[in-house]
Amino acid sequence: MERGMTADQVLKALWRRKVLVGAIVLSVFAVGAAIVLLQPNMYEATSVVRVQPQRPGEEMVQRTVSELVEQRLLTVRQELMSRPVLQKAIEEMNLYPDIVSEKGIESAVVAMRKDLTVRVEGETAFELTYASRDPELAAKVANRLPQLFAEETLKSRQAQAARATKLFADEITSLSESVTGWEKKIAAFKVAHIGELPEQLEMNMRGLERVGALLQTKSEELRVAEARRSDLARARNAADSEAGRLEAAETTLTQDLVAARSSWTGDHPEVKRLDQELATMTAKRKDAEGRQFAERQERGRVTGLIGAIQKDIEELHQQAKSYQERLDRTPKWAHELGVLQRDYEIARAKYQSVVSRRVEAELAQDLELRGAEDLFHVVSPASVPALAAKPDRVSGLLICLLIALGLGVLTGVVLEMRDDSIRDTQELRDRLPLPILAVVPNMQSSKVEKRVLMPATGGRNGVVPPSSSDSTLN
Repeated sequence: MERGMTADQVLKALWRRKVLVGAIVLSVFAVGAAIVLLQPNMYEATSVVRVQPQRPGEEMVQRTVSELVEQRLLTVRQELMSRPVLQKAIEEMNLYPDIVSEKGIESAVVAMRKDLTVRVEGETAFELTYASRDPELAAKVANRLPQLFAEETLKSRQAQAARATKLFADEITSLSESVTGWEKKIAAFKVAHIGELPEQLEMNMRGLERVGALLQTKSEELRVAEARRSDLARARNAADSEAGRLEAAETTLTQDLVAARSSWTGDHPEVKRLDQELATMTAKRKDAEGRQFAERQERGRVTGLIGAIQKDIEELHQQAKSYQERLDRTPKWAHELGVLQRDYEIARAKYQSVVSRRVEAELAQDLELRGAEDLFHVVSPASVPALAAKPDRVSGLLICLLIALGLGVLTGVVLEMRDDSIRDTQELRDRLPLPILAVVPNMQSSKVEKRVLMPATGGRNGVVPPSSSDSTLN
């Protein structure tokens, strides 16, 4: 039967069962103390790493790695405890060989995560603590893990920078082909419409003006030549008349000379006169015929010149027509060429921009390589711990003592609550609704052998409360 107990009743119950309670307390404490004392010593080594900002590099060159290295502190715990870092550390330093041989590398990684603690300190530093049974190994691992983390971080950043550089290089190849294609289209267009292009507009206009000036000059030359031909035509008639007149006069003189010679000797004055006049007339005839021949040649030359001038004028008219047609078609080709050149300029601007970005990406990649050693700085390297961090034996023994006392008290209280014995009159009155007539003393003790009769008028229901050595009877 269970019942409630006061503090005095609990103390009395524990005192009645002090041997059992003491045995339980001592047993539990001994077991707990043995467990605490037999726990292996665990040594903890701590290293502090500071991340150097990269602001000066960004001011010089636009970086292709957009994530600031100090931002990785937000996920430093997850990255340090990731499998690549821990597996590399396990393989490099031969950690957890028993676990690796029995359960594999994954179990060893899990075990190492339990021994590893990472805390972010401020905005640019983190603290790494590693626990091990070997103090030297703990310090070695605590110093090596930040290096592995830095190597993985730098490898990731360098790979990202290399990917950006390769991306720009691939884009440059594509844009270069596009620019080359547009250049070929523009070149083919200019070849197909040579002489009619916008940049040749001024040349065509000057050519048209030059042809116009030549036409004026040739027209003036033609007018002069035709006037000369008219003059020669008029002079030809006069020359023909003079030559005929001189020839007729020469014929007459020849006849007179023949008649005179038939009548007189050669020394006759008349014969000499006629002979002299004939010679003079012959000379005049020859001179007139010479002038006539020269004028005939001049007329031929002038006629040929007029034909050449007319041919030149016709050619100049064709050239003027050609220039005018070019000028008329230039606006049409200017529009089409403008569309081609606009698309070409867009492609070329993209190409130049990507080339510039690739140069910056290459410089950024070079900066990542050069600045790799300065990104992570070990502020406080881990030293070999002299004292074990775990277990805390004083606290452990204290906890074992508290647990042992608790179990002892709990055992005594439980046994007392499950005990149905009645030990005093108050308990008897509470449990039985009957009057108490007398109390018989406890006769088991050799010191108490007197029988005491309780008067009926003592206490409630005429009962006097017994001593602690009495037993109660109903």
